[in-house]
Amino acid sequence: MSAFRVTWAVVLICVVCVADGNAQFPPDSLKNLKVLPADITPRELIGVMRTFAGGLGVRCQFCHIGEEGQPLEEFDFVSDDKETKRKAREMIEMVRAINETHLANLDGRSDPPIIVGCETCHRGVSKPERIQDILLATVNQHGTDSAIAEYRQLREEHYGGFAYDFSERMLMLMGNDLVRGADGSGDQQRRLDGAVAMLSLNLEFYPESGFTHFILGEAHRLRGDTTDAIASFEQALEIMPGNQLAEQRLHQLRGN
Repeated sequence: MSAFRVTWAVVLICVVCVADGNAQFPPDSLKNLKVLPADITPRELIGVMRTFAGGLGVRCQFCHIGEEGQPLEEFDFVSDDKETKRKAREMIEMVRAINETHLANLDGRSDPPIIVGCETCHRGVSKPERIQDILLATVNQHGTDSAIAEYRQLREEHYGGFAYDFSERMLMLMGNDLVRGADGSGDQQRRLDGAVAMLSLNLEFYPESGFTHFILGEAHRLRGDTTDAIASFEQALEIMPGNQLAEQRLHQLRGN
C-alpha cells in the first residue's frame, strides 16, 4: 500500500464509503470516488471505513443509505443524498489541508510527524462537542435538572473512555463560567442557580475539591445565601489552608 493510502487510512475524519451499487459486498469496483485515491481497492476502502467508524463511534448508515441489520450488499453506498456524506467530503479536504499544508509547513516538525485524525476531534463520538458546551446549552434551553440528568447519563455511558472530560476540573470551570456570566446569559439568578447545582454535582464525585468549594461559596454569596456561602468558604479553607481569597470572603461575610 502506498504511503498516501496509509496516510488516508489514519487521518481521514468521516465515513465516506463509495462503492459499486451491485448486490455484492465487497464490490468488484468502486464508483463516485471524489476525494479518495482513484486506484484504491475495495478492501483498502473497507479498512479506511473502519477507521472512520471507530473515530466517530458510528456505523455505515451514518453516512450511507441503509438500515441497521440490513445486509451491506443492499446499502446504497454510491448515493450522495445524505448530508452527512457530503459533509464528510468537506472534512476530508479539511484534514488533508491541515496535515499536508498547515502542519507540513511548521518549523522543527517532529519525525515521524504528528498528524490529526478522526479521534483528534471526534474522540469516538459523531459530534465533536465538549461536555461543558453540551451541558451549558442544556442549562440554557431546558434547565439545570436536565443538565444534571444529561451529565449522569453521559458519565455512565462514556466514563473511562476519551469521549468527554469527566475530571474534577470540568464541572468546576463550568460552574465558574456560570458565576461570572461567561455563558453569555444576562439572567443572573438562573446562572447562579445553575452554578450551585453543577458545583454541588462536582462535589458529589470530588468532595475534596477545594476550588469547587470556593466557587460554590462565590455562587452562594452572589445569591445572598450568607450561611451557605460561609460553609463553602470554610470547607475550601479546610482543604486549602492559607487560601487568602477564602479568608477574605469569610472576613467580609462575618463582618470582622
